[in-house]
Amino acid sequence: MTQLKKVSKRDTKPERVAALEVHIGNIYAQYRHLLPTDYRWEDEHSRWNELVYCIFAELTEHSYMDARSLSDDIFNLNLLEQDDLADIQIMENGMADPNNPRIKTISEILSINGIDQSDIDKTLSAICKVAQAIKENYDGKIQKFLRKYGEEIVTEFDSHISFSDVDKGTQSRILVKWIQNTLAMPLAFSNIHTVKFCKKEGVNYIELAEAADNIGLNGAVLDDLIEMYMVDVEGR
Repeated sequence: MTQLKKVSKRDTKPERVAALEVHIGNIYAQYRHLLPTDYRWEDEHSRWNELVYCIFAELTEHSYMDARSLSDDIFNLNLLEQDDLADIQIMENGMADPNNPRIKTISEILSINGIDQSDIDKTLSAICKVAQAIKENYDGKIQKFLRKYGEEIVTEFDSHISFSDVDKGTQSRILVKWIQNTLAMPLAFSNIHTVKFCKKEGVNYIELAEAADNIGLNGAVLDDLIEMYMVDVEGR
């Protein structure tokens, strides 16, 4: 059974990743309407939004419903972008720079909504520190963090299970698909069509995953999109 070959970072080419980003975008535009409408975390940026909401909910002493509404409203003003928050200076006292224009604006909104200044400082400091940690350790892409530990789950489970008359490649794809579906993790890739796609395009697993990360698309959704694309291509 064909499998995705293991490759190192040295084997990846930025120009192939850039071309894949465009190609994947076109595939998404052409085939997304054929897939289910109820994917969780289809857009990986929404995972960051959810993390920020959780921080709001726990540190502002708002009800969860109010915290959700408040964080959504601030997101809609483009004030909580992960990359921007990661660049905000953390002061010696551990708080986010109060003179930063973005921090000032968010603070004013939170204050108007009845949040105490001490809670505002705690909340914004926590969000900025998390954003910085993701930038420093996972290239600013939260799905890389999730994928890393999702792959560890697959490896651990795979080492303790052996399906009768099923080769290791097929077994691993079964486990990846299960984790994709049950945990909504951005694992890539479980599909034999993805193997064929990589071979057809002359790219490798890391390049495909990186392209998905760069455009913020959940690898599990990309898996299904590529299957639709390859079945269509092969049927022509």
